[in-house]
Amino acid sequence: MSAVGAESIQDFIVISPDLCHVAYIAQLQRSQMVVLDGNPQLEFDEIIKGSLVFSPDSKRLAYVGSKNGQQMAVIDGKAKKGYEGILSDSLVFTPDSRRLAYSAQNEGQQMVIIDGRSRRKYQGILAASLQFSPDGKHHAYAACKNGSWLVVEDGKEHQAYQGISVGTLSFSPDSSRLAYAAKKDYRWIVVCDGREGEPYSAVGGGSLIFSSDSRHLAYAVLIGNQPATVEGKYTTSKNSKQLVVADGIEGKQYDAVGGDSLIYSADGSILAYAAMQAQKVLVVSNGEEGPRFDGIGKATLVFSPEGRHMAYIVREKQRWCAVVDGIQGKFYDTFLEGGVVFSPDGQHWAYAVQNEGKAFVVRDGEEGNYYDAVVGDSLAFSPDSQHLVYTAQNGDQQFVVFDADEGQDYNLLYTTQERGIVFLSNDRIQYLTLMPSGEFRLVQEEVLVY
Repeated sequence: MSAVGAESIQDFIVISPDLCHVAYIAQLQRSQMVVLDGNPQLEFDEIIKGSLVFSPDSKRLAYVGSKNGQQMAVIDGKAKKGYEGILSDSLVFTPDSRRLAYSAQNEGQQMVIIDGRSRRKYQGILAASLQFSPDGKHHAYAACKNGSWLVVEDGKEHQAYQGISVGTLSFSPDSSRLAYAAKKDYRWIVVCDGREGEPYSAVGGGSLIFSSDSRHLAYAVLIGNQPATVEGKYTTSKNSKQLVVADGIEGKQYDAVGGDSLIYSADGSILAYAAMQAQKVLVVSNGEEGPRFDGIGKATLVFSPEGRHMAYIVREKQRWCAVVDGIQGKFYDTFLEGGVVFSPDGQHWAYAVQNEGKAFVVRDGEEGNYYDAVVGDSLAFSPDSQHLVYTAQNGDQQFVVFDADEGQDYNLLYTTQERGIVFLSNDRIQYLTLMPSGEFRLVQEEVLVY
């Protein structure tokens, strides 16, 4: 096995949700293999990059390997049946980690494989549409049959349409409802619980959202002529308007609506989203419009866990500030990735910024220590909401900051939100670091709390 440098490993690595397991693709002389926690797995002609996925409970690993012209899923170290191809990013575990599904292709047809069993063959399976319900008891995907597209739910085919919009197929949190956007008579509708909504010129892909109690459904739509697109997104046009539909009721029309900004509060009583009117951006909360700004940070609109507080990041004259409960904070040069983070009890908030060449964290309005860099999406509050941790950097060394106390220096930390700093208790944390030797090490620290 050839040596793999740390920079190469980062391009092929996956870390389990509990931070306790690391898997990566290793290059041999004429083949590749996955190495899990230092243990070599099966050899293949190629391991498909980006296919490695851990189960939600971190106990299982699945990926796609290619050998002798066929691709096959490898689950728990065992290779399954080979196919002409396995669709990209289609491997998905149930939330309880017990079951695995993926989409495959043979002889020009595509099918879904669940628990090793091949389901009905179709002309095509819509990319990234295969998913399990939150309780793991149901599955659904979109497929092409006789030139039309339909949703297959637990093996039962829904009505056929001219198309199914990518990224719209969604189960409700309680697993009892299923919604998606479909094309009918050259217009787009939302189908929920088998019932069709009103037709529109377009439905915002990724905008369909259920409230946490599963009682409410909202999505963004376009009316009028479809405007031109820039980088895949609609531009504003005098011949079209955009609005949000909530529980079948149309909201106010705007020049544009941020389809990926729709969010419900924890109890489902508040629906908020970002909109544009007359070249100014504002946040709409249950129909009430907030102040107008030059811009709003992408995916920064957030509610506190209990739903009582709302925050987002805005831009005014090339400077950025946080708005928390309608109150504007100080303006800075740049807001770092991650936006505003609330504590579990919703009483505290924090975010990372860069200003005049230095990076720092602002906590409850107070600026912290200055550093060369801060990993913006590493911020995390303790379970009791009293302590804040994040990753900072000075020079070429990174370290964890617990409140204002700086920890040990490391070459590189893996501490973004997806695989972040984990609180084991209010004064014990766990995170993953990369040593200069290329070895990954799980670090646990206990902090003296006064």
